[in-house]
Amino acid sequence: TTATLSSNISYSKTFAGTPFSFGTNLRLNENLTTKQVDIPFPDISFNVNNLYPFKKVKGSMFLQNISTRLTTTATNQLTNNLGKIGKDITKDSIAPFNLQNLGRFFRNSRKGIKSNLPLQTSVKVLRFFTLNPSINIDELMYFEKLNWGVDPTGEKIVIKDTIRGFNGVTNNSGGISLTTRIYGTKFFKKTARIQAIRHVINPAVSMTFQPDFGDPKYDYYQRFDMVSNEGKTRQTIYKSRHEGFVYGSSRPPGKSRSMGFSINNNIEMKVKNKKDTVARKIPLFNTLSISSGYNFAATSFKLSTFNLTANTNVLNSKVNISFSGILDPYQYHLDSIGKKSNLIFQTKLDRYAWRNGYSIGKISSATFAFSTNLNPKGQKKDNTTRDKIGKSNLSDGDKKFYLDNPDAYVDFSIPWNLRFSYNANYSKTGYLAAKVTQAIRFSGDISLTPKWKVDFNSGYDLKNNAITMTNLGIKRDLHCWQMSVNWIPFGRFQSYSFSLGIKSSMLRDLKIDRTRSFQDTF
Repeated sequence: TTATLSSNISYSKTFAGTPFSFGTNLRLNENLTTKQVDIPFPDISFNVNNLYPFKKVKGSMFLQNISTRLTTTATNQLTNNLGKIGKDITKDSIAPFNLQNLGRFFRNSRKGIKSNLPLQTSVKVLRFFTLNPSINIDELMYFEKLNWGVDPTGEKIVIKDTIRGFNGVTNNSGGISLTTRIYGTKFFKKTARIQAIRHVINPAVSMTFQPDFGDPKYDYYQRFDMVSNEGKTRQTIYKSRHEGFVYGSSRPPGKSRSMGFSINNNIEMKVKNKKDTVARKIPLFNTLSISSGYNFAATSFKLSTFNLTANTNVLNSKVNISFSGILDPYQYHLDSIGKKSNLIFQTKLDRYAWRNGYSIGKISSATFAFSTNLNPKGQKKDNTTRDKIGKSNLSDGDKKFYLDNPDAYVDFSIPWNLRFSYNANYSKTGYLAAKVTQAIRFSGDISLTPKWKVDFNSGYDLKNNAITMTNLGIKRDLHCWQMSVNWIPFGRFQSYSFSLGIKSSMLRDLKIDRTRSFQDTF
């Protein structure tokens, strides 16, 4: 059991008639058991909303559509946890949080400034295509950096020194994408049950460019060529000058000139029975897509794996079926098989599978699932949500997540939900044995009263014949306060938590995470 005290004071200001907004936050978290105190003193944010600096330029949509914005955050995180500096290196050293130690806490604080400045535009080309060039600049500003070196044994890389002084990391990248949308509709006789089938194709091609931030001229990384195994193995290791810093370090070393390509399909039909006064719209595929990429700057394995996704409804839209898979386009060489252990040793070759008579590739992982909601009203809401997601301009990854998880969007107008799903997962790499897992999951929620809500999430692992992690939750709206209890009654992560907090009047709509999401902007 742990007990924690948390306090928060925040202030925000939007400057009327301007795109500027400012916010600051002071939090305090104290673990009553370990006496560790963490205080971001303070968190600051400054934002400039979308600006169109050339909006009034006439005759050039390219310039008119140029937009930019600025997001800046800064923090100074204090803690009385001094790390493992005592005799017992397995325990952290917790210093008393008092004025006497405050100067030490400020010197050891994790502080930094982070800014993001994107610049983008869009323009129509050849009437039916949209060209979207963009530049993105990420700036990290710190007040110290690390100096790495090799220890006397020559086997480990350790921190030699912490160099204090203002320094920054600037990561820039650029890209350009070309998209279009192709519509096709097949009409049938008015007396036919199927009156029309509509097919929407969304092809997209993109190019991204990024310099090698591991180059010594940037001084973001230090490179070490380590020799081990009695001089038989040589390994190149990059250590970041800002490893473990509050806003992270520079982007990984390596130049990138990548091309991405994808095709997404949405297919639906209109059906009219004798009893129907108007035709009903039935989705055949909420999404049917394939995507991949090619890195021209890579020295090997330039072609990325192919991502496959499909999602549809069956049985009069009562059951949703989804599939996702990864197609590996490379060959594997079987090196050896252990005589006693039967361990397989293999090498992935930089050679495409379709060479020398091979297939186009092999499925390295796949997921198949079907699910339903037993509440007709909730089922209709889930299908409407999936239809909107399938027709949106979201990335394939975002579409897959929200198509598979319509419950990620909480709708308080639905009094109860009860969802069941069956999931099968397959994975196989080269000559290794395939791994298959199957599970049945069930989840739901019910509003006992307008103030009480109960939810649960559990499942059954068909391979291991065991119940999966189960979570039960109770939430109570206490007007200006909110109480919640969450309980994992059994299993490896058995635990419970209780929280009681003041509910700000400005945040009255945020009773549960994700009461607003990208779906609200459709």
